[in-house]
Order: sequence, then C-alpha cells, then structure tokens
Amino acid sequence: MPALPVATVQVGLGAAVMLLLAPFTATAPVHLSLPVVLSVTALGVASTGLAYLWNTNIVSTWGATNASTVTYLTPAVGVTLGIAVLGEAISWNQPVGALIVIAGIALSQGRVPSRRHVGPLPHRTTATAHPADQTEPTRSAP
Repeated sequence: MPALPVATVQVGLGAAVMLLLAPFTATAPVHLSLPVVLSVTALGVASTGLAYLWNTNIVSTWGATNASTVTYLTPAVGVTLGIAVLGEAISWNQPVGALIVIAGIALSQGRVPSRRHVGPLPHRTTATAHPADQTEPTRSAP
C-alpha cells in the first residue's frame, strides 16, 4: 500500500480522536485564534505528517524490524543538536554511548559480517565442493 494514504489515514484518525476528546480533557479555557490554529496545523502537517510518511516509507522498504531501529538514534540526534544549536557541553560518555547505539543498530540489522556460521551448513556434493575440502583416501601401512 502506498505510504501517503497510510500516513494520511493514521494522522487523520489521530486528529479526529483528539478533536473529540479535547473538550473533555482541557483543564483551562481554550481560545483559538487564527495564528494558533495555523501553528497547530503546521506542526501537525510538517512534523507529524511528514514523520509518519517517512516512517511508512522506511517500513515498506526496510521491513518493520530494521525500521524500528531508527528510534534508537533519537538520543544521539538530541545530544548532537544540543551541542550544535544550543552550545551544550559534551562529555566523553556521550559520543561513546552514540557509538554503542550505532554498533547495536548495525549488529541488529546484520550489517556487521559474522565470522561464524549460524544454522546448518549446506550440503555439498563432490562436484561443487571446494578443493581444500577434498581428502585423499588413507593408505594402510604395508
């Protein structure tokens, strides 16, 4: 199924539920002005809508398991933006933690080559066997 309709339905249903529940959950009077409505609409379309569209495309391309690992990058992106935009100080454990997260993602997605074979070895016939696997018959001593 194409990503745009899926993301549109997901965000649209979420917005409808929130519109129905908002009058019952608001703790203070709400005054909706044109700038407020435009700001909320822009946030819903530009951030949430595009994020859902992007996520739906990733799930259809990479599969659900690999796509879910994208969420592990959120802390690393937050720290990076805090340093770049807000001028926050960096300590040694932040880049080390980011490297551990990235290594975990690479391992979980199978992007790191493994030295050992997991599972049964394929059956080889003599016609396709590697020459090093061929053994000479043993000779008994005279």
